[in-house]
Amino acid sequence: MGCFTKLGLFVLNFAIFVAGVAVVTLASIIISKDNTYGNLLTDGIFTLPIIILIAGLIIVIIGFLGCCGALKESSCMLRTYAFIVGVMLIAEITLGILLLVYPTQAEDILKDAMTKNFKTYNTSNEANTRSIDGIQHDLECCGVNNYTDWRDYDWSKGENVADSCCRIESLGCGNKMALATEEDAEKKIYTQGCFYAIKEDLKDETIALGVILFLMAVVQVMSVSCACGLASKSGGSSRYA
Repeated sequence: MGCFTKLGLFVLNFAIFVAGVAVVTLASIIISKDNTYGNLLTDGIFTLPIIILIAGLIIVIIGFLGCCGALKESSCMLRTYAFIVGVMLIAEITLGILLLVYPTQAEDILKDAMTKNFKTYNTSNEANTRSIDGIQHDLECCGVNNYTDWRDYDWSKGENVADSCCRIESLGCGNKMALATEEDAEKKIYTQGCFYAIKEDLKDETIALGVILFLMAVVQVMSVSCACGLASKSGGSSRYA
């Protein structure tokens, strides 16, 4: 009988449920880490973690429903469950392939979103300004790609960087630094871009998330196979009952 039992499918769905909880936890950590990225995330810089969070919640629900379906051993319910999980699996694989094939394009989308937020620095969006200052100070970075990005932001007047870029922060310490050579700038301000600093800061969470998603994909393949087998067995039993 192997996998094609209520217990087998229940165990697999419980594994999916646990994986979904892990995805939700990691996505939540990324979104709220150090309370630094919060305002920027809600303004659209990193929509990806939010999408992952929603996907994780869906996985949790599907895992829970799958456990219930396995216990009821309904052929129709099991086939519907297998179809939904199969569609999710195809979507996950497609997204993974796209991210592997087009990593530069994915990064450009995130950078563009970050740039839009940085351009609102020191405007009416005070929460966004505090988040940018917090990121630059805490992660020791400046601008999106590097400190020269500040030349393109209206607040800087083409020559200043935010004081939060400074190694020793003080009022006006970033004046004229957007025009400085990298050698001179490094003495007074952080020159690394915040996109790369955030990417490095979230490296461990990103790796863990990738491992969990891979393992979950394997479990999903087994679940679809198991659900289809159990549905066929249940359907056959009902016909000859």
